[in-house]
Amino acid sequence: MKKLLTTALTVMAAISMQAQETAYKITGTVPASVSKVYLYVMGQRAALDSATVSNGKFELSGKQNLNEIFMLDANNEGMAFFNDGTPVDMNLVNYTMAGSDLNKKLFECSLPLKKYDAATSEIYAEYEKVARDNSEAGKAKAKALAERFNVVRDSMLNDMLNIIKTNKDNLIPAVYLSQIYTALDYNELKDLLSPSAPYYNHPALARVKQQLAAFEKRMPGKMFTDLTMNDTEGKQRKLSEWCGKGNYVLVDFWASWCGPCRQEMPNVVANYEKYHAKGFEVVGVSFDNSAEAWKSAIKSIGMKWPNISDLKGWKCAAAPLYGINAIPANVLLDGEGKIVATDLRGEDLGEKLKDIYGF
Repeated sequence: MKKLLTTALTVMAAISMQAQETAYKITGTVPASVSKVYLYVMGQRAALDSATVSNGKFELSGKQNLNEIFMLDANNEGMAFFNDGTPVDMNLVNYTMAGSDLNKKLFECSLPLKKYDAATSEIYAEYEKVARDNSEAGKAKAKALAERFNVVRDSMLNDMLNIIKTNKDNLIPAVYLSQIYTALDYNELKDLLSPSAPYYNHPALARVKQQLAAFEKRMPGKMFTDLTMNDTEGKQRKLSEWCGKGNYVLVDFWASWCGPCRQEMPNVVANYEKYHAKGFEVVGVSFDNSAEAWKSAIKSIGMKWPNISDLKGWKCAAAPLYGINAIPANVLLDGEGKIVATDLRGEDLGEKLKDIYGF
């Protein structure tokens, strides 16, 4: 009986999986320079399908999960659409699409974003020319280009957010949230990831949900989680040696190989020197693999505060405990060891400490 029940459940599971599979047929027109097109599932590196272009035309067909997000790549020129069972015909020469109402709407949403492709390509091309120029003029040009890029990026993020917010009644947010979630804070993600939203259970949002869960592990009001790692002398230390002892402590997650971490460190050093005499402490938790690189960075940066690491890189024990999936990151703890703020960088760190210490 047990064997029969197991067999029946297996068959039912197979039927269910097959029911989720939906046939796709994709045809299109591409520029003369394109000889082959590739079809990807969003978030996967390996191509799902490909087709040789003949006289500017191509055709793809097969089966894939219902409403999977496809990305068509034609010499880095692409288009996203859902596998919803309606054939898609696209033209990457004059940018038109025929398909379901959902895919036509997604296509219309993507058109205003095309301008950012040209803008970022132009900035990258200029940056490559000055990236190795260590002269003052070269550094100034590189800085100006970085600032231009930030303006373009912020504008694009705002446009994508608007697309998400105006399409909460359909699946389109799954396409854009999966692209910009790392730039959003907890409150933004929480608002956009309502369990009642029609896109909430889309597979493309798995990492977005992980990010939200990561934020929730270090929300203000929660007590710090203790960590046991070695210091630079190889001695086993615990966070609880410094945290919850009556003083404010910044637990700073970083790595010697992390460029943004290194850029932020002068700011951390300045605030440490300003407030340490008042009891402010910093504890560095490194995501390094190399002890030599870790110790060298501590010395060159001028970190006078305690530093600990398990030298396991992204397998660092702090990652799951504090929901760290990007660095730099930090948590500011009060005297009791409760989290009062997270990811304080730049002026935000100084302003928070000024509020605490009064100067």
